Amino acid sequence: DDDPDSYSNIFGNAKTDPTKADQTRLIQALKKLTAYEDLVDVVDVDEVIRYFVVHNYVCNGDSYTGSIIHNYYLHESDGQLSMIPWDYNLAFGSFQSTDATDTVNDPIDTPMSVSDPDDRPMWGWIQSSEEYAEMYHAYFAEFLDSVDIQGIIDEAYALIRPYVEKDPTAFCTFEEFETGVETLRTFCALRTESVRGQLEGTIPSTDAGQREDSSSLIDASGITISAMGSMGGGGG
Repeated sequence: DDDPDSYSNIFGNAKTDPTKADQTRLIQALKKLTAYEDLVDVVDVDEVIRYFVVHNYVCNGDSYTGSIIHNYYLHESDGQLSMIPWDYNLAFGSFQSTDATDTVNDPIDTPMSVSDPDDRPMWGWIQSSEEYAEMYHAYFAEFLDSVDIQGIIDEAYALIRPYVEKDPTAFCTFEEFETGVETLRTFCALRTESVRGQLEGTIPSTDAGQREDSSSLIDASGITISAMGSMGGGGG
């Protein structure tokens, strides 16, 4: 409805002090989003698709696409909605996943626990039309072709390695840190291979498709997910 009190979970947790006009504008945007109407007016299409490209690549179950549906900020500006990423320390399957092959091949068109896209309207609108779904796939291909993922890992590793080695409060050994980095390198290489296959159609890009035909999935059985971290905090 149009009563701001019906949206207490949003306005009661707002990081700004919303005015009545802010509340009205956001409610109308949410209504159109839920109905998948006038999407270009109420969603920052380009930004949100790019958000989900990266988000679905890193397999973060502790998130909007996970079972708890949290750990994100919904941002509204001039009636348009977008997503601000937050809390990715349990990405790469380290939230609840134990099967590395399942995680590496997480289907890009039915990510994580999203069985019904209408339950996640900020994701579902992308799948609501062939045009948006094609944009999502095109941006995913662009991401794989233009982002040096291994280079990003190398840069971060070089930056923090000496501090990890000297940290008297470290919650893992330096050897475990090194193992985690190497596991992350391998995970990303295999994840890239799987996503390319999904985009090219050689690997199913949905849960149902992968259940029907698992023969083409990338084998990641040699990876131990917990080496990259776990819900146990420092336990690894």
